[in-house]
This record gives sequence, C-alpha cells and structure tokens, in this order.
Amino acid sequence: MSTPGFKAVGIRFDYLHAERLQLIPPQTQVAFNVNLVIGPNATLRNDIVEIPFSLAANSNPSIVSISIRGALIIQGEPRQVEELAKSVNSGKPSQAIQMMIGQYVFFEVNLLLKELGIPPAMPIVPQPQQKQGEGTTMYA
Repeated sequence: MSTPGFKAVGIRFDYLHAERLQLIPPQTQVAFNVNLVIGPNATLRNDIVEIPFSLAANSNPSIVSISIRGALIIQGEPRQVEELAKSVNSGKPSQAIQMMIGQYVFFEVNLLLKELGIPPAMPIVPQPQQKQGEGTTMYA
C-alpha cells in the first residue's frame, strides 16, 4: 500500500512514563537510543484494526528514560484493514504504518522531554507547503 486512503486514523496512548535521572551537565552532548516495536498482535474488528506499539528511549549519558505504549487505530475498508493486520502480525508492518506511528510517538517524546526541561531528542521537521488546489490527506 503506497498511499493509504483510510476512513479514520487515531492514536491511543495506554502508558506514558518519562523520568529525568539527573540534570544535564554543561557542555554535554546527549545521544538517544530508541527502540520502537510495532505489533505483532494487531486486532481486527469489522472495519477497524488496532496496531499495538511500544517505545523505550534512553539517553547516553543516562539523563532521561522514556517508555510509551499504545495502539494505532485505523478504520478503512474491511479488506484493506485485514491486509494491514496480516502484515503487522507477520512482523512486517508497512512503511506507512511505521511512519504514522513514528510521527505520533516522536512528537509525544519531544513533548515529554520539554516538560522535563530537556532539549528535543529529534527535531520536528515541518511538512513542505503544498500548492493551492492540491489534495491533502490529514490524520487525526
């Protein structure tokens, strides 16, 4: 599926945990190790699929630890969402699913870091402006 045309897309966060372990020492470069796991147990109900995910992010040096769990919820044509569930359950989620989950989760990571007084881990890159009259797909 190169350009998904879903009826609705949403995210549900079931667990958010962010902990500042220490203050950032001056002149310290911080690197983040991020592990995002998608699936493998997607659940299908009629025309809706729920795709679970979990993220664990730790900094080096050990300044912050973040854990997030939730699900991407997609409503679409029954055959379309069934294909999504099969791909996720086989351990090969489509790139579109990875991108959608990544956008939501990394935005949330940056919000949590801001609340802890830590500079953003990943810069949020704005989408390029579209020319007037071009169609757009929006996800809520």
